Amino acid sequence: GVETDEWEAAHQYYLAANQGDAAGQTYLALCYENGRGVERDEREAVRLYRLAAKQGNSQSQFQLGAHYFVGAGVEKDEREAVRLYMLAAEKGHAQAQFHLGISYFVGAGVERDKREGVRLFRLASDQGHVKAQIFLGICYANGTGVAVNEREAARLFRIAAAVGDVAGGGYPCRWGEQGRG
Repeated sequence: GVETDEWEAAHQYYLAANQGDAAGQTYLALCYENGRGVERDEREAVRLYRLAAKQGNSQSQFQLGAHYFVGAGVEKDEREAVRLYMLAAEKGHAQAQFHLGISYFVGAGVERDKREGVRLFRLASDQGHVKAQIFLGICYANGTGVAVNEREAARLFRIAAAVGDVAGGGYPCRWGEQGRG
């Protein structure tokens, strides 16, 4: 195998980022966020995500939104988080679609709209986002934001279980044990 050199990787991202490359800025931001090859620095990560997000990089738009949502390296601002999630979600970014769905579902940074949350969970689910599949399955199981559909709930739970994800507190397993779907 190839030995990884986190410092060298961060250095290469730094060179690309200084050339204005959005992908380089995004990867360097991830290095700063996680302390990989550089000292951990949330504010520098946010600065770099902001630069890449302004260039339309959907991963940076999502990451910057996540920072605003929780107030990491920036003042907490759920509305700004939602705005950034929307930009990334419009480009088909599954994580942004999922997080935007949660925002709509609970009314964080946007007016509560469970149907819109379900629509966004569906978009992310269709791209294979496992947590979106579980959330959407729970919505179908309980009739939250959508009509009850036990078959669709079971189908989504089976898909999520097939990749071994146990998020959702084992909900898919309990559903199957009850003989539903």
